[in-house]
Amino acid sequence: MALSQVISDQRPPVATSVGSRVQFIEYFGKRVLFINYANCDATMMKQVAGEGHRVLALEPLNSVLTLNDVTGAAFDHEAVAFLKSMVAANAPYVKRGAVIGISGLQSLIYEAVQAFSKRKLPQFAGREQALSWLVKDQCEI
Repeated sequence: MALSQVISDQRPPVATSVGSRVQFIEYFGKRVLFINYANCDATMMKQVAGEGHRVLALEPLNSVLTLNDVTGAAFDHEAVAFLKSMVAANAPYVKRGAVIGISGLQSLIYEAVQAFSKRKLPQFAGREQALSWLVKDQCEI
């Protein structure tokens, strides 16, 4: 009699874990904190924002370049409120920040977050353009 085996999928979720969405990348020799909100629902959005703040708070003040991708992200009132507070709390650590992936009604949320946090986070059409702007004229960080 043959033994049957139960095979379960124990692979970690691909690009959905919070930690995998907040990572330092390198662009032309400069460290950039990439915060990937792409295709997040409102719950994941809050988790990623919290993880982003945790990582930023470990860095020296006014030292971090950040790139935020909100392509296809979903927001609710609670997520927007949380995001506003995180963007404001992150301000002391961020030397320069940029946003990509804003479309449709996201532009209203983008404006509200900027107004609340009193930060100017320029938006760009694509990742390469944003990264180029972030590292432009930057000294070693």
